[in-house]
Amino acid sequence: MARPYKPPPLTRDTTGFRCNSLSAYAWKQWTMFEATFAICGLEPWEKLVFVIVMSLLTFLFFTGLSRVIPSQLISLLPRTAYYLWGDERVLNHWMDQAAASVREL
Repeated sequence: MARPYKPPPLTRDTTGFRCNSLSAYAWKQWTMFEATFAICGLEPWEKLVFVIVMSLLTFLFFTGLSRVIPSQLISLLPRTAYYLWGDERVLNHWMDQAAASVREL
């Protein structure tokens, strides 16, 4: 009687992609970028236009974000203090103490 087939034991695969150089790492990131946005089927000039448009949109997004967030935080702090402690005066008291300690320096 023949013995049933017994598969070999499973071992952890450690032969994954290893980046031994900066160019290999850059190539891997570019390939992942192309696969994520499905631009691998575009022609080179279309890829260039896509990358320029995406870079411009990313730059505008982060520029706008860096200009809007500080002003939003100023208006958000009293509202947050009201929701957390039920009174904005707690925040005003802390801010007065912080300003007084800065003046002492």
